[in-house]
Amino acid sequence: MTEINYSQVKSYINDTFSPASVYLIFGEEYLYKSVYRSLVNAIIPEGRRDYAIEELDGSDDNAYEAVERVNTFSLDAGAKVIGFIDSNIFYSKDDTEDLVQRVKTAVAGEAHKKAADMFLKLLSLMDIGLDTMTPDDRQRILAKDTNSERNDPSWLDTVINYCQDRNLGATVVADAVTALTTAIEKGFAPGNHLLITAENVDKRRKLYKAIKDRGVVIDCSVPARDTRADRAKQEAALSETMRSVLETRGKTMAPEAFAALCDMTGFNLRSFHNSLEKLADFTGDRTKITAADVTALLKRTKKDPIYELTGALFDRDIPRTLFLLDSLLSGAEPLHPLQVIAAIINQTRKLLVIRDFMDSDRARTWRQGMPFDGFRRQTLPAIEAYDNRIRDHINQRKAMLPDTGGGGKTGKRKAPASDLMISPNPASPFPTYQNFKKAGNFSTPELITALTALADADRQLKSSGVVPRLILENLIIRIGRGFA
Repeated sequence: MTEINYSQVKSYINDTFSPASVYLIFGEEYLYKSVYRSLVNAIIPEGRRDYAIEELDGSDDNAYEAVERVNTFSLDAGAKVIGFIDSNIFYSKDDTEDLVQRVKTAVAGEAHKKAADMFLKLLSLMDIGLDTMTPDDRQRILAKDTNSERNDPSWLDTVINYCQDRNLGATVVADAVTALTTAIEKGFAPGNHLLITAENVDKRRKLYKAIKDRGVVIDCSVPARDTRADRAKQEAALSETMRSVLETRGKTMAPEAFAALCDMTGFNLRSFHNSLEKLADFTGDRTKITAADVTALLKRTKKDPIYELTGALFDRDIPRTLFLLDSLLSGAEPLHPLQVIAAIINQTRKLLVIRDFMDSDRARTWRQGMPFDGFRRQTLPAIEAYDNRIRDHINQRKAMLPDTGGGGKTGKRKAPASDLMISPNPASPFPTYQNFKKAGNFSTPELITALTALADADRQLKSSGVVPRLILENLIIRIGRGFA
């Protein structure tokens, strides 16, 4: 029938609402749960909600139960909703690595029930029994944890213990998807509506296509990357949440208060929602929430990415850099001081390469303060030529050396390492433009001195008894001031 975005749900319900027989609501958990509640309230009148709403945990086992219930006639011939909640049914064997990361994230957030549900799905996909798990099975699971450098198994022990303490077990239900797909294609008993919620879906699967053909798919996903376009979508989701929470309370929020709250919570819609409710209560009879209210009431929970620290440092914004350092070292998942050093070293090397470009005869294509459009038209072609020259030089050197990377096997040589390229991805030049502006804040001798200071700080962290925070703070101040 149709596919819509979560922001269109309100108008969809208000425009002569005629509920579909099946809905799939997927993406950001906070958003899909909010949309689910809105749909349920629109389908079932308030007086019937105590007995006309049936909810099932979205496990493969319960797919058969969901099919049975949507095909059971309502006793009073009225509408009935069957919720298939937090479903993992769209996962396949190709998704096991993604599923491992989601289990780890849930364990880290102490969402143990959610972690257990996904973990049991993982075991089912990998044909591993919880009670018969062998050491080899454990290693197979840990091998799926491709984002962990140390392959720390503590998350696995936590979720296994949780499942065993509650006598939970993994079962392999190969035909659950087929049963659900067939039921949707045949249609349900009159007046019955199936609402499926899920974080992850595979749009290539027959189940997804069946729901889209015969019902409504509501996309509540919000991209998590840090591009300008993705940040705009995140801000739109936060703005929509702000309106939905405050309108019902007759309150508004000043733009600077919204910005301060976003900085407090980051893109965490549940934390953002809860903070808005606290602020609404805190302001009492006042209708407008101010930035002063935000700073007076709330504590910062946002997890800052490391690149924000390096960005502030090479903008020579020492107070901001020190603030971000404290956040990174003291957060819920604190970074190791050596990770901070490594990030600053990587950024310093990038800026040194850019300074080499600036100090060459190609510098005439760039000027500090140049707008992005001019950079893209004038400077980017010269950067591509510079990168090509570096790439050719690397390839020439490699051609003179024996290829020892293939273990005696012949094959294609690897592409040159991109850390010597100014713009390894010319299709997305904005990050390069930002780095050019930062490189313009430093001279080549200053960046070389910074690398020496970084090496000294690295040695101190590994060998001295000085408090790591003090070493890093001193380093940041020296780089920010230019070693004056």
